[in-house]
Amino acid sequence: MTDAQIEKLLQEIKGEQHISPFEEDSVVIGYIKEAEYDINDKAGHQIDYEIDLTARSLLKNYVLYARGKRLAEFKQLYGAGYAKLQAKYYKPTDL
Repeated sequence: MTDAQIEKLLQEIKGEQHISPFEEDSVVIGYIKEAEYDINDKAGHQIDYEIDLTARSLLKNYVLYARGKRLAEFKQLYGAGYAKLQAKYYKPTDL
């Protein structure tokens, strides 16, 4: 994602998750980047989070759980979401 897309997502997350003004933006941005990497890695594809709203929702929930230090719980609850993205972006190879 570009810096402008991250900033837009940051503002969206701050509004939805009622983030305290005392919580550093840089921490939340770190969670956004971590979520983007994790979801893209598992899907095997560079996802456009402006277009794929399912992936965008998954990313925002990742941030919510990361902020609460509950990523293990997130992985259990949202495993099906990862599987759907893997199926959606699957590209067969000749191997």
